[in-house]
Formats: sequence, C-alpha cells, structure tokens
Amino acid sequence: MATPRHQNGRQDPLATECAAPPNRIAPRSRRRRRESHEAVLRATKALLSEVGYQRLSFEGIARRAGVSKATIYRWWPNKAALVIEALSGDVPLPPIQETGDLEADLRTAVRLTVELVSAMPTCLILPALLADVIEDPTGTGAFAELIEPRRASVVELLERARLEGRLPPDTDTSLMVDIYSGTVVYLAAVSREPPGEAVIDQVVSLLLHGRLPALKPSHVKEEAEPGDLPKAGAAAPSPLAPHASLVAHGTEERDAR
Repeated sequence: MATPRHQNGRQDPLATECAAPPNRIAPRSRRRRRESHEAVLRATKALLSEVGYQRLSFEGIARRAGVSKATIYRWWPNKAALVIEALSGDVPLPPIQETGDLEADLRTAVRLTVELVSAMPTCLILPALLADVIEDPTGTGAFAELIEPRRASVVELLERARLEGRLPPDTDTSLMVDIYSGTVVYLAAVSREPPGEAVIDQVVSLLLHGRLPALKPSHVKEEAEPGDLPKAGAAAPSPLAPHASLVAHGTEERDAR
C-alpha cells in the first residue's frame, strides 16, 4: 500500500502513525497527532468562514492544516462529521437556571435554542449540513451528540414539572422539546429569520396553554364567521395545561363523573 503523502508530495508520517495501534504510539507521536487534530479543526472553522460549507473540501482543509487527506479520512468519515466536531466547541450551551416558573423556564429554553442555531456560522451552514447528515447516516450520531446535552436538560426540566403535577401525568415531554426545536430550526435555517421574542412567547403559550399563534394586526384581513375555527390568539383548551378544561386521554369524561 502506498504511503500517504502531504499535499506537497512529501511523505506524511502522521497518517502512518494514525493507523498504528494506540499502545504502539510513542508519547511524542501522540502529541503530534493531537496537534494535527487541532490544526484540522482550526482549518475547518477558518475555511467555513471563508468559503462556506458547500465549497469546503478535504483537499483545502488538508492544505491549510498541513496534513494529508488520508490523515483526515482516518479521523472523520465525511465532511459533515468533521464540521460538526469543529463547531461543537462553539455551540453555546449555558445551563438553564430554573426559577420554578415553568412558563419562564420553558421560554428560556426556547430562547437558548434560538441562540444555538442562530450562531454564526452555524445558521448559514445548517441547511446544507442537515442535508449531508440525512444523506449519510454516519453523520447523524455526531449531530445528535451536538444538540443532545441541551435537549436532555430541557426534557429533565419538563419531567420534573410533570412529576410535580405542573404538567398532566401523561405529557410527552420529549415531543414538547421536538416541537419547539423543529420550529426554531426551520425559521432560523430555512427561512433565515431567527424567531424573536414575540414568536418565542407564542410557541411557549401554544405548548403550555393551547393558545393558537396570532397574526400581527396588520395581517388580519377579516373576522372569522360563526362556526369557523377558534380565532387565532384566543385561549383554546390545552392538553398540556394543568388547569385546562380539557386534558388528553379522557379527562373530559372523568370531570363529568
């Protein structure tokens, strides 16, 4: 098998070391591997800002980092996995300071998610990155690892509220997180319009109180006719509000009895 080489044609000893068993790698070589690994991550972030995700290539990263493409391929199976790791250190994941006010805490969680997906250059590359992850399942796990710490912390927050009776006992807290996360990702990445405070308030109100999102007054063209669906913005019975008149899975019948 041919010896991997740098972009300039010289032999790349690092690529050979990467293939060696860990117990056969000397401390000096391990340090060099770590330094090269960090150099690749730095080069990836720099080139993302310069050329964008679609024009980013392993060839360009290898040239900038001073390693061979073979070295990069030994560590990352594809571009998506490399970019996810390169950006993981820049993802804002501050802890949610619980206040005991479920509505305020959920609003904070949604706001932090907006900040996460809106961070530069994450927002600009997210559509193309998600497309690559969907096409190549090997990137799915890395992407999940990137967002799972934030998601898990919010699920735990909602689970505590459920166990304390502040949410109905049959509430699917994981689905609650998926609902607002999907909304945020769509608006920030596809529409390129990160949700503002008004949208955040409406999403939280929908999840906790079943209140339908309301149009801005300038967008309302006519009043609903009798028999139409409930007016947007009006409080609707919610399956997630502890004191709502209707709760999922037969609460209405239990109240009648």
